[in-house]
Amino acid sequence: MSKKAIFAAAALLVSVLFLNGCVVVKEYAPQKDAVKISQKEYDLARQLVQAFVKNDARTFVLLLPEETRSKFTEESFAATRKSVLESVGEPVAYSYITTLELAGFHPQIWKVRFRRYNVNRTRTFYSEVLFKVVTGMADKKEAVITGFSFQ
Repeated sequence: MSKKAIFAAAALLVSVLFLNGCVVVKEYAPQKDAVKISQKEYDLARQLVQAFVKNDARTFVLLLPEETRSKFTEESFAATRKSVLESVGEPVAYSYITTLELAGFHPQIWKVRFRRYNVNRTRTFYSEVLFKVVTGMADKKEAVITGFSFQ
């Protein structure tokens, strides 16, 4: 094989392997706490997480906007909490992780740690689940919760 043929074959191989259909994706690593939220929004989300962990249905529901309370009642809270407990155990701790960027809103991500035991309670198991609380500022004065979910 001639040098030109080897070079052409090598160039073709490189273009097929590295250029054809290749998409460059860069890692996005913003500065820690790059998304700024008001202390009111943070406190409101923290109170919601605390109410769930402490099984305080009344406080949890009262923290929600009035129009949401008609759909998510204390009974809804009890049913949701029961389902979560059956799935991952009793909540024992929580911590704030980050706030995501979303135009006009602030999805706060919290980690909730759960504990459960085997049938004869000789082994302890832990699970961690993400809890998202979406907050915003109504009229730039009052922090409000616009949504929440376990992930």
